[in-house]
Amino acid sequence: MIRLFVVTTILFSLISAGLVAVKGRVQDMETRLVSLQKGIQTDRTAIRVLKAEWSHLNDPARLKHLSESHLSLVPVKPGQIAAAAALPFAEEGTAPRLAGEQTAPSAVRRPAAPEVASRRSEP
Repeated sequence: MIRLFVVTTILFSLISAGLVAVKGRVQDMETRLVSLQKGIQTDRTAIRVLKAEWSHLNDPARLKHLSESHLSLVPVKPGQIAAAAALPFAEEGTAPRLAGEQTAPSAVRRPAAPEVASRRSEP
C-alpha cells in the first residue's frame, strides 16, 4: 500500500510540474500573440493612412492644377511632328519600333587594345 502511495505521489508531482511548465509556456505565447495583434493593428492603421494619402496625392483635379501651375506645357503644333525617317538614328528600310517592343542586344566585338595585343604575342 505504501508503494502505491509513493508511486502515486511521485506521478502526481511530475504531472503537476509538467502542467506548471506548460502553463508558463502558454502564458508566454499569449503575451506574444497580444503583441503581434497590436503590431498588426498598427500596420493596418498605417496602411489605411497611406492609402488615403495616396488617393489625395493622385487626385486628378489636384494633379491637373499642379501641372498647370508648375509645368508650362502647350499643345503640340503640327509643325513640331517629324517623320520617323527624318530622325538621325533611323536607318533606311527599317520601320520604327513600337514603344513596348524590344530587340535582343547584339554581340559587339571590340578590338583588343594595342598593348594587350603585343603582350599576347610575346613568349
